[in-house]
Amino acid sequence: MYRWKLSSHEPCSATCTTGVMSTYATCLRYDGIQVEDNYCDALTRPEPVQEFCAGRECQPRWETSSWSECSRTCGEGYQFRIVRCWKMLSPGFDSSVYSDLCEAADAVRPEERKICKNSACGPQWEMSEWSECPAKCGERGVVTRDIRCSEDEKLCDPNTRPKREKECMGPPCDRQWTVSDWGPCSGSCGPGRMIRHVYCKTSDGRVVPESQCQMETKPLAIHPCGDKNCPAHWLAQDWERCNTTCGRGVKKRLVLCMELTNGKLQTRSDPECGLATKPPEESMCFERPCFKWYTSPWSECTKTCGMGVRMRDVKCYQGTDIVRGCDPLVKPVGRLACDLQPCPTEPPDDSCQDQPGTNCALAIKVNLCGHWYYSKACCRSCRPPHS
Repeated sequence: MYRWKLSSHEPCSATCTTGVMSTYATCLRYDGIQVEDNYCDALTRPEPVQEFCAGRECQPRWETSSWSECSRTCGEGYQFRIVRCWKMLSPGFDSSVYSDLCEAADAVRPEERKICKNSACGPQWEMSEWSECPAKCGERGVVTRDIRCSEDEKLCDPNTRPKREKECMGPPCDRQWTVSDWGPCSGSCGPGRMIRHVYCKTSDGRVVPESQCQMETKPLAIHPCGDKNCPAHWLAQDWERCNTTCGRGVKKRLVLCMELTNGKLQTRSDPECGLATKPPEESMCFERPCFKWYTSPWSECTKTCGMGVRMRDVKCYQGTDIVRGCDPLVKPVGRLACDLQPCPTEPPDDSCQDQPGTNCALAIKVNLCGHWYYSKACCRSCRPPHS
């Protein structure tokens, strides 16, 4: 009188690429009319059949990373995140694609930057970078830095004022002057010059600033030439670096009274060359305007366990004004990773929910949790049990 019949398939579980569709059994009377299931023998009810099915082509979509930490530790700053266009190209192959595809599909691009507000920036100490150590090789010296208050200096706590000076150690005593071969003579006796390059190098051949070598023993870089015998005349070497890194300073050079006798260079007293015609040994120099990076103290780590970030404000000052003229190549870092003790095991992610309309009980029954679609659509049902 009654029999089971496998009906047509349910709709495909996926709207694009590959999903699963299942048949289901209905109970029919002898005349083909569908009746309630309890009229048929439950023991003979056929098992449902699952088959993979293909939906339409998947549309591209925007995906975002998590927001970054706030760019400032106090006051108003910015948070950033990465926004990329993704598309399911084939079953199990989800890939980033050109942004043009998402834009052509009229998908609304999520914001990549948003304002973040912290507690107001109270007065705090700000420090410039340490100066270069002036000590000679193997000796001790002192480096300095500028300290300023972000507001009126009376408002900053004098008990927390950072140190302005600290000891430093000069470079290792393996620095030596190295010279290149002499170039050709540029003219006759008097104005004729030969030039070579003079470098300060370490024992492993690295070129370092000249200040790390003994300036008193620096070889001549310019040599008179033109004849074996050349009367005494003034010989000026190249200018040294300006004695300041910004603003007005002074540069110096070595000026000697020299003569050539039988091709050999000999030093003479200054009067023999004529003091009135001696080239200047000092000159005013001007480096770039005095823009200087200042940093605030490091903040506490953003996490109490695991991997976090410490931050500080980095500002460019010209005098008392915040400007944009500092060299970006030497900008101090404003973020620093801090790795603390491991965090305890985290509880299950309660935001993981099964998608409505997905038969997750069936997915578990037929072992579909490993499939890319059901691992996401049934993330709560498919996750391993927690101890």
